[in-house]
Formats: sequence, structure tokens, C-alpha cells
Amino acid sequence: MDKFFKAVLNNDALVAGGLLVARLLLAVPFLTFGVSKVLHTPQIQQYMLAHHVAPSLVYLTIAVQIGFGACMAIGYQTRFAAMMLAGFCMIATSLFHTDFSLPGELAQFTKDFAIAGGFLFVIAQGPGWLSVDAYLERIRQRLRAFQPQPSHYRV
Repeated sequence: MDKFFKAVLNNDALVAGGLLVARLLLAVPFLTFGVSKVLHTPQIQQYMLAHHVAPSLVYLTIAVQIGFGACMAIGYQTRFAAMMLAGFCMIATSLFHTDFSLPGELAQFTKDFAIAGGFLFVIAQGPGWLSVDAYLERIRQRLRAFQPQPSHYRV
């Protein structure tokens, strides 16, 4: 099994593809539920009110889910987006999924913390080569190569 993992991890294309798929798998639920909140804002506000959370926070929630979900998907400001979404997972599940007497609440609670753990891996590993972050870094490196060097001669 070690040979298999060494072969995969030494192949930059496979690692980059794996990181892209991982980012997309983490991003899609946030994009989906963010759009759902846009389409069903009054119902979400009622749900928030029932959990003693200010209903006006639905707009911040939508912005976080769609904005940082999109950043995660394309790999832009990826580590910051991962940090924000990890925090969102932990805060939201602690507010809305703590009545463990209800069916599915414990599963929802632990799932959200597991997703937060996935975001911690993104923070540690980075977005990978197939990301806007990596593309911008390649451009910065090319620009640095063309910067004029300081001259020792005065004119």
C-alpha cells in the first residue's frame, strides 16, 4: 500500500486533481445551502428565531456561505476561506444542532465538526496547483524575475 500512496503523492497532477476535488466537495454544500437561504429567507429567519438567533443574521450567513464557498471552489484566498468556513461550521452547529433528543441532531452536529476538520486540512495543505491562488503566485514569480535590479551606478 505504501508504494501506491508514494506513487500518487509523487505525481503532481494527481495531487493537484485530488486537492481540487476535495475543495469542490467541501464548497458545494455551502453554495447549495447559501442559495437555498436566498430562495427561502423567511422560513430560515423563522428557524433562526426559534433558536434564539437574530433573524437578520441570515444575510451574513448567506454572504459567508456563498462568498467563502465560491472562494473555496475556485481556490482564491483559500486558507482564509477555509478558516472562515471551519468557524462557521462550529458556530452554526453549536447554535442549531444541540438538541440530541431529536433524531439526526447528533449526526448533524458531528458531521459539521468533521467538515470543519476538513477545512483545517485545507489550511495545512493549501489549495493545490489547480487554484486561483497558485495561478496568482506563478504570475507574481514571473513579475519578480523582470523587476529591475538596483544599480550601483549613480547618474
